[in-house]
Amino acid sequence: MDKRILIVDDDRDVLEGLKAMLEYAGWDVTTGSSGAEGFRQFDAAMPDVVLLDVNLPDHSGLDVLEHIKSRSESTAVIMMSGVGTIDVAVEAMRRGAETFVSKPYDFDTLEIVLDRVGSQIATRRELEALRRSQSRVQRTFPGVSAAARELNDLITKVASAPSPVLLEGESGSGKGIVARMLHDTSIRAGAPFVDLNCAGLSRELLESELFGHEKGSFTDATSAKPGLFEIAAKGTVFLDEIGELEISIQARLLKALEEKRFRRVGGVRDTTVDIRLIAATNRDIAAEVAEGRFRKDLFYRLNVVRIRIPPLRERLEDLPVLAETILAALSDELGHKRTRLSERALAKLMGYNWPGNVRELRNVLERALLMNREGELRVEDLLLDPVVPGAGLEAFEVRPLEEHVGDYVKRCVESFDGNIREAARRLEVSPSTIYAKLKK
Repeated sequence: MDKRILIVDDDRDVLEGLKAMLEYAGWDVTTGSSGAEGFRQFDAAMPDVVLLDVNLPDHSGLDVLEHIKSRSESTAVIMMSGVGTIDVAVEAMRRGAETFVSKPYDFDTLEIVLDRVGSQIATRRELEALRRSQSRVQRTFPGVSAAARELNDLITKVASAPSPVLLEGESGSGKGIVARMLHDTSIRAGAPFVDLNCAGLSRELLESELFGHEKGSFTDATSAKPGLFEIAAKGTVFLDEIGELEISIQARLLKALEEKRFRRVGGVRDTTVDIRLIAATNRDIAAEVAEGRFRKDLFYRLNVVRIRIPPLRERLEDLPVLAETILAALSDELGHKRTRLSERALAKLMGYNWPGNVRELRNVLERALLMNREGELRVEDLLLDPVVPGAGLEAFEVRPLEEHVGDYVKRCVESFDGNIREAARRLEVSPSTIYAKLKK
């Protein structure tokens, strides 16, 4: 996205000269020759930088400066004057101007000032991006299974392509990790990575988050705000749970992807965009298209590269590596000594079905670290819920109810390492009932 600048000066020669110079340098330039035009053009364009003459035919430049700062604190304003007095410069700085330059212009000096301001704009966007995403840099998907190796090979092949990517997989399977890897191993790695979970957000909030909004565009819009597409300039936008998007937002997203431009909510000016989109879903998007809940044309646009993230139960041989990686990170976060799992604890984890996938594994290990701050983690530290059976629904078969009850009781006892009293306490029955079920 080009950096946007507004020049307000009543000297037409100055306007044309600066406009030509700045467009050549890559700026998106808007001009105005009076205070009134300055007010109007600023509200329409919401530029990153304003070059503002102090002496205008209808208004003081200081009044225009005040108008600008009341609408956007982040806009950098450079004041210009042919009557450069210290008093005016001080007052301009007091009202929020970035700096003050005198006429006639020294174009080399002005270029240096604008380069510095441009760097500050880039830094501000990067800081905003970092605020939204504090993920650790990870360059390989952890695991030793064939599924993990195939996934890493695919990530390597497509990381540097500009094409959109659609990630499919169950909740907690690691779609966010793969999205971040695709960014960190691409040519966009030095630019922002921003993410948004689309689930549970209203249409108005989603539009504002994606495309930004202008002041007054809706009730709570007390100031202008850039959206993710602007913040992620030259970088990556990751939209999780994209299947939750309303049809109207899907249409705007498709238009932005195809035309590489968009407008802020309430805006009248198009903004060009250069981002890579990575989308993720735990739904069957093809089925959503068939049911009319997801646009076919947007699905085709996203489906250039389609990556399935396997659930943890399909790659249990990766669990020891995952557990070791997660424990190391959690120990650092919690300020604990590095620890490991006992053999019995690891065996218990390997026998679990993990409906919540890697996210559930992380939660279990975090709880275990909080329970045991020293030494290796034991079976009793894991606190796996015995209500969740060890086999998935695909293993279910129709049998007499008594047999299912017996199997359930047996799994509960096993989950407590044969401690029948503890199993009875958790199931809220007497130990004798447990013995009777096991005997049958």
